[in-house]
Amino acid sequence: MKENKKTLYSKIVQDLVEKIEKGEIVKGQRLPTEKELMEFYDVSRITAKRALEELKNMGLIYRKKGHGSFLNEIASKEEIYKQNFISMIMPYENSSGRFIDYIKGASDYLYSKGYFLSINCTDGDEFKEKEYITKMSVSGAKGIIYYPAKNMTNFDVLYLLYTRKYPIVTIDKYFDFLPISYVVSDNFNGGYELCRYFIELCHKKIAFISSVDIGSASSVRDRFLGYVKALKDNDIDIDDNVIINGYLKYKNYDLKKICKNLYDLGVTAIICENDFIAMDILKSLNIQGINVPNDISLAGFDNIPVLQQMNIELTTIEQDFYEIGKKAAELVVEYIEGREVVQNKVVIPVKLIKRKSSKNVLKG
Repeated sequence: MKENKKTLYSKIVQDLVEKIEKGEIVKGQRLPTEKELMEFYDVSRITAKRALEELKNMGLIYRKKGHGSFLNEIASKEEIYKQNFISMIMPYENSSGRFIDYIKGASDYLYSKGYFLSINCTDGDEFKEKEYITKMSVSGAKGIIYYPAKNMTNFDVLYLLYTRKYPIVTIDKYFDFLPISYVVSDNFNGGYELCRYFIELCHKKIAFISSVDIGSASSVRDRFLGYVKALKDNDIDIDDNVIINGYLKYKNYDLKKICKNLYDLGVTAIICENDFIAMDILKSLNIQGINVPNDISLAGFDNIPVLQQMNIELTTIEQDFYEIGKKAAELVVEYIEGREVVQNKVVIPVKLIKRKSSKNVLKG
């Protein structure tokens, strides 16, 4: 069995919890060791260790140094779900880089308040999102921190939770027609600042590239709207030909062709949906001998660690993921502990990071 998204730590946790619920693992019994979990599930040591840490965070097990992990004095399903845990529902199985800062921010705050954080990965699957939201809300989680893969899904179950005043807060994205609290970055200002910075560098033909449909995610849409506002504020015409909206929806998309077309149209600067897209664009430009920044300036969004690891001097927008996770946890706890569940809109400031991928178009 290969280690993939279906067999990572969340599956191990689910299997062990089911065994506890069924009484197959009893009070005081030793659980499988990291090595045993590695062999049985064919996973890495870090995955096995994380599964046991998750069970510990849920208050289900305790660990004795040199002896292993043991089931706490909890046996029944009802007792398990009385634990003070909050579920964070995430679209990706990714605990590296800046992404984990969401988890750290929430976990640090919750721990200080006597709560534990349970991480559930949906693989970006809207049906798994609905399953986790429903299951967590009825089977023990005191509240939910939810990172939607997309904006336009699971409206029905989310609205039901809202009517029940269940503590749920979204991060990264928000729903326009759903009065659920959210904590997001100031994506609009990020898009605005990037575009304004390029305008200050005398660029007039500035492209915007998104891999997903701009309207499918509030984060991408707000970055785009900030870009548009900066153009309008500086009396620069908005050219539909240099706005690449959701190239992934085209089965046979060709980034090299997209980049060459933008270059031929006279584009001198490109703003990308995020840093990963910017890295793909950079590669496509380089293959064709189009130099960044001498021929085209380039910018992304997120300030991911891999930029430094790969020595890529990309102009970008830095988000405070830790603060987003922390604020979301604060809201959930406030709702749990008595604050009226009304929509709170929290927008966390972003920071423009200027690097060598951007250049004044009038200077040699």
